Amino acid sequence: MLSGTPTLDAVEIFLPDRTTTVEERAEAFGLSPAQVHLFRSIHGLDQLRYDPELSLYDLVLPPARKVLAGVDPGAVRYVVYPHAVPHTGPSTVDPVQEMLTMLGLEHATAFALTQQNCAGTVSAIDVAGRLLQADGDPEAKALVLTGEKIFTRDLQIIFNSCVIGEAAGACLLSWNGPGDPVRSFAVRTFGEYAAGVEMTAEQHRVAGEQRPGVMAELVREAVESAGCTFDDIDIVIPTHPNRTFWGGIVQELGWPPDKLYLENIPRYSHCLTADLMVNYVTLRDEGRLVPGRTYLFLATGIGSTFTAMVFTATTRTEGR
Repeated sequence: MLSGTPTLDAVEIFLPDRTTTVEERAEAFGLSPAQVHLFRSIHGLDQLRYDPELSLYDLVLPPARKVLAGVDPGAVRYVVYPHAVPHTGPSTVDPVQEMLTMLGLEHATAFALTQQNCAGTVSAIDVAGRLLQADGDPEAKALVLTGEKIFTRDLQIIFNSCVIGEAAGACLLSWNGPGDPVRSFAVRTFGEYAAGVEMTAEQHRVAGEQRPGVMAELVREAVESAGCTFDDIDIVIPTHPNRTFWGGIVQELGWPPDKLYLENIPRYSHCLTADLMVNYVTLRDEGRLVPGRTYLFLATGIGSTFTAMVFTATTRTEGR
């Protein structure tokens, strides 16, 4: 096995051109004015990207092609596709294998991760890194893909919590490569809440009461494993349930309000597994991922799964 650390060598995203608003999505689903007020004025949602004419491949493949530009396809040994939507295509189609063919990566070992829902992206990066370490070839690379089409109402409006938007992201990893070194990974899963959207009101209440403590424990483990403290973290890069969700966490744990990056919530709403990559690329393109400074991915998935990962930014050319 190789010594060292996995690195995030390239991250790219794709956002559909078509923009819609909370009000337009609410009208399509017959939501009440009170629900619209909740989403916009309380949860902080505004716009989102949504294009029903785009296929899954139209969504996911553009960022993958960007991170693979100039890369020897033969070096890409592993492709991991985390997704929160249980079925990303018809039962007769394996989307991951279809995408391998379209990307010229038929030789790669590929699989999906689904059980951690929106928290699965961080786990996918960890799994990809472990595969590279065990592979033993320092030239080997792994590709993590995110992005899902939202086919049904139940997938587009989750409780009175969020309106789902569309986005996709791709991350190319290597071992001891030129990109951001991953310094730690931590995960917590509570199987008693596996019912997710079908949990009882009491289960939702209890899970909500436990959440801040779980988050605190998870973050503490991640930063300690990385050899730093929470004060050393420049920005926490989270998933996007809504502002209310994170506001409660920040208040209960006493975090500085500006520690958590929430600026993309009104721009894109919640884009399932793609949130973290969308936030990463936004921060990178705004010059806010400062070389040498430390950052924390923090993700939560319905069904009470939580993941965290510490990485250090490096100096790179635009997009790589």
